[in-house]
Amino acid sequence: MKIRTFILLSLFLTFSIGANENSIFWELESPEGKQIFIFGSIHVDDNRVVDFSDSVNNAMKKSDLFVSETNNVNNLKALEGLGSEYNKYLSDEDFQKISELSDFHSIETDFAIKLKPWLLGFIFSSPRAMNPFSQDNLLKVAASNYGLASKGLETVDEHYSVLDSLSPEDQFQILKNVLNLSEADKEKNYQLMIKTYLTFNLNKILNVDEEITKSIVPEKAWSSVKSELIHKRNKLFFNRLLILAKKNVLFVAVGASHLAGDDGLLQQFFQAGFKKKPLIPFKK
Repeated sequence: MKIRTFILLSLFLTFSIGANENSIFWELESPEGKQIFIFGSIHVDDNRVVDFSDSVNNAMKKSDLFVSETNNVNNLKALEGLGSEYNKYLSDEDFQKISELSDFHSIETDFAIKLKPWLLGFIFSSPRAMNPFSQDNLLKVAASNYGLASKGLETVDEHYSVLDSLSPEDQFQILKNVLNLSEADKEKNYQLMIKTYLTFNLNKILNVDEEITKSIVPEKAWSSVKSELIHKRNKLFFNRLLILAKKNVLFVAVGASHLAGDDGLLQQFFQAGFKKKPLIPFKK
């Protein structure tokens, strides 16, 4: 079984650009003429966001390294944590909901209650059953078909470290908050997220992302989580991309959040002297 983190928070932040430059797919060019193609991805398998344009295919043909946020999870033990405390924080009703949602997502219940509680919460926050055909996974498969090598910007431990550092109480509160969501609420959030993503307006995407994610993450932890998951990782990603770009033409697929904001990747590359050009991500 292969489980990828479904973290809404990693999807979006804002970037102030002209109305005619709204895009989640960009071509960057360094002062030395080196190209980087960067795609702001979303971890869903919706048909509206997987019909990639010729611009995506052409960019992959020009690239030689596919870069994602993190390396693959090769050891399921990396997904486990706090399993011994499930009985301490959850009620019988909570366990019943976990059993039902585990069946829906094709996860064995005994395995589900070994997972990091925040991770299980974000998996369960999707109204769609978990499967390997999400947009970001399909981009990685396409890159492999074009012969691109693959590299993660973070190790698995780095990727999980921020939410792992939350107190057990906060980690279980994320899970409990999701268990308390109705399927109608999940579907409403999902449709709003997709609709906003397809506007390519990152300011609007930010507002929707915060509205959804703040309802899941405990209020007292939100400020710290947002800072650690987005702002600090933006700088980390930028520095590591600069190193990789010295010897490679990169096709980068990271959550759309990391393209946005005053400290987002687009702004950091722009400040470093890169030219930027919006590209069309999907067929019309």
